Order: sequence, then C-alpha cells, then structure tokens
Amino acid sequence: MLDRLPFINELDSDARSLLENASVINLPVGRTLLRPGEQCGGFLVLLEGCVRVFGRSLQGRELDMYRIEPLGTCVLTTSCLLSGQVYPAEACVEAAGQAVVIPADDFSALMDRSSAFRNYVFTSYSERLSGLLMLIQSIAFERMDVRLARYLLKESGRSLVLSVSHQQIADALGTAREVVSRQLKLMEQQGWVALSRGQVLMLEPDILRRLVKNEGTV
Repeated sequence: MLDRLPFINELDSDARSLLENASVINLPVGRTLLRPGEQCGGFLVLLEGCVRVFGRSLQGRELDMYRIEPLGTCVLTTSCLLSGQVYPAEACVEAAGQAVVIPADDFSALMDRSSAFRNYVFTSYSERLSGLLMLIQSIAFERMDVRLARYLLKESGRSLVLSVSHQQIADALGTAREVVSRQLKLMEQQGWVALSRGQVLMLEPDILRRLVKNEGTV
C-alpha cells in the first residue's frame, strides 16, 4: 500500500524508514473520520474512495468545503498538524475506500528531513487552499442562481441527469432547501431544467454555462 503513495519514489532510505509506523485503514461509507474540536492524530493520504469535508452551523445547516479524492490529502488536517490546533470541520466517508495514515510525530519528522515530502505536502495544501478561497468568494459575492448553475454543471459532468435531492444541493451550497427549491423552480419555468423526485434533468446546459460565464446575464 505504501508503494502507492505519490511521493514514495522521491524519498531516501532514511525518510522511508519513518513510514514504518504508518497504518492502512479501511473506510466504510458513513464513517466519520474527524469531528469539530478533535485532535488530528496523523496525516492522511486517501488511496481509494471519497471523503466529504464540511462545516455545520448551530442550526444544523451544512456547507460542503471540499472532497478528498484518491491520492489526495486533507488541507485542514495538514493545517492542524502544522499549527497544533484542533480540527474545525467534519470529515465523513462518502465512498468506501482505504487510506494511509502517518502518525503526527512521523509527519513532523518527515517535514523536517525530506524536501520531497515537504514539497508534496505544501503543493497539496496550496491547491486545496485555492479552492477554499474560491468557495468563500462564491458565497460572498455570487448570486444564488449563478452558484446553483455552477453546481449543476459541475456535478452533472457529461450526463444530463443529476440524481440529487434539493437538501443535498442546499448542503453543498450552504443555504436553505427552500432557497434551492425556489431557484430550481424558476429554472424549470424558464425551460432550463426539468425536475422530478430526487433528480434534475439538464435541458439547456448551454444557457446555464452562459449564466455562469456572464455572472447572471443570459
């Protein structure tokens, strides 16, 4: 399993020896890896599956921050290990898989001794941080219909059918279900989408792309 780590071939023998205490954990769907206020015990590299990282308000409203894909890391875990702070969000397994966990002490030693490992960590960190900054800008400055259109285009990929509930969309966008339902209904009235229970059919994806590109003007 360690041979699958993206930085393994760049490590010298001394650095590789620091991976002796690393463990491989199985990640069943629904498992919560970390909760707000918990200490991060190690540096996680996902081998398979998908982990959803999200925030939750006091009212129970959720906001997707990012997803960890195969061979990805968690920027918040990295931040906690570097700063000694507790985890500020919630990480839950969305698709079953496996991950390598490097204990915190070995992580610190690798950061000190291996430039290859350090480069990997900071590259992953900067890429994910850029995504978080874009999310903050979107929430702060973009209209809800533009954010919704962007979400529908991203999640539908090459398919014209998106299997998702209004509540799931609301959680991803950090808003109320009623807001999402109202916006989707307006899009349906325009003929851009068709709605059914648990599904959104993309009728006019090109119009949604223009909406996103022109920031609200079709």
